Amino acid sequence: MMNSKFLFLVAALLLAAGCKPKTQPVDGEKNPAPIATASSSAPVTFPCLNAPAVNYNTPGDTPITSQDGVNCFAWQTFIGLNWQVDASSAGQPDKTVPAADFGEPGTTQTSVWETYANSKIIFRANAEPPLPWGQQPDAPASCKKIAQEKGLRVMQASRMPGSFNMTEEASQAFPGNNPNWLADKNGNLVYYEILVGKSEYDYINANGLYNANLQAEHIKQHKNIVMPMGHDNVQGGLEIKAAWLSVSDPQNPKWSRYKTSSAVIYDPVSLSCSTSVIALVGMHIIHKTASQPQWIWATFEHKDNAPDTAAIKTDGTVEGDYTFYNNSCTVQSVPAACKPKMMNGIAVTQTSCAANVSPAYYLDNTGNCPAYPVRVSRDFPIKDTTSNHVASLNRAAQQMIANANRDSVFAHYQLVNVLWSSAAVNDNEPPGNPPVTPLSISGETPSLNTVPVANTMLESYAQGFNCLSCHAYASVAKDAKLQLDGKSYATDYSFIFGFANKPATNTATEK
Repeated sequence: MMNSKFLFLVAALLLAAGCKPKTQPVDGEKNPAPIATASSSAPVTFPCLNAPAVNYNTPGDTPITSQDGVNCFAWQTFIGLNWQVDASSAGQPDKTVPAADFGEPGTTQTSVWETYANSKIIFRANAEPPLPWGQQPDAPASCKKIAQEKGLRVMQASRMPGSFNMTEEASQAFPGNNPNWLADKNGNLVYYEILVGKSEYDYINANGLYNANLQAEHIKQHKNIVMPMGHDNVQGGLEIKAAWLSVSDPQNPKWSRYKTSSAVIYDPVSLSCSTSVIALVGMHIIHKTASQPQWIWATFEHKDNAPDTAAIKTDGTVEGDYTFYNNSCTVQSVPAACKPKMMNGIAVTQTSCAANVSPAYYLDNTGNCPAYPVRVSRDFPIKDTTSNHVASLNRAAQQMIANANRDSVFAHYQLVNVLWSSAAVNDNEPPGNPPVTPLSISGETPSLNTVPVANTMLESYAQGFNCLSCHAYASVAKDAKLQLDGKSYATDYSFIFGFANKPATNTATEK
């Protein structure tokens, strides 16, 4: 398995102050339809009864279990999670912020989900207990001074995802032991992080499941590893996987269309720190609810990321300006000092100008193996079908947000799709009989045969997969399996339990 090089992203926890002039809204699509302004009387029509609203509410469950219903649930969740956080209460929205301020451009607004628990504060070295809720991972000494002086918070992320089985963080970008980093058309890297909501954090902490030995003890006591279900005002199990792009030209007006944060990036090899602006390019939101014990799998990304594969011309160019597709591409030789990708046992010798081809070589920190632009396109277009009106919903939600705040960055994001179950099975009922993998994918909707649910930023090189089909194999940590006769006991569709370590003493300890 490729060793991940973890980086610390240190993002500003600052609140927006005052007002600023509104700019003319723009839309990056070819021949764009005008976005309604706050004074527009244009109607907003949603293909579902539980239509979202521009407010701080993050629902615990969907009242309507249909494709359109879960799609609207996903949009309301996206809006609620991206509401400006209450500076005095991590993970809670600032209820005094009006809809007219939702998604103001710039780096000063911190979203609710950005203050959730990073997986690295839960699953720590030597199975140490999780850090308190709201506390961020400690910055390395070389970065800590910068963080303290500028009043920044710490995020920990990876620029090099591991294997597809999620034994390392954010590994959906490529299925296999090959280079799977992603860079935009200017060669700027994407960084990944995993965050966990309060209900899930409390469940893991209370049951000691951050400790691989205690995971094994939990199973031996005939206890299921099963996340709480969301309902009403109860959040339930909730995980976020975010993809952030390091921005080299933050003054470019295009970034006023993206959710951005300020950051200090720590390189653990060179022990250096560099400041940067990062832009949110992709976001998975997975949520366990009472109506969906197999979880709701929603994924969002920015409209400007990538073109549809079908829109690529025979000469390899596309119409429009996309962040991850450069019309000018030149094949390059793999530098002699770099470790190349292996294909069928043969080392790759050149980079590729084809879309969605994983990098030709691994990165290092010497400068001899730098990131280069990777062309990305969407294999499965976002469109309406008879039962799934995702494209129509996106237009309505984007217009609704623009009506509230014509400058809102979130009017430029789109729901890619939502995976759910039309015939959900709860493998953790009745309790007392912990299941082994794979868990049920009964009623998987939309089915893999219909359309895979994939994000071009998080499954760049694996767009033919579905989340649920993969996460059905999520199991206890390796060190826990060794104590359980090698059996892969299921962890309720969540791969993060695989991050658990065992204590240095190699014995189970009391919580």
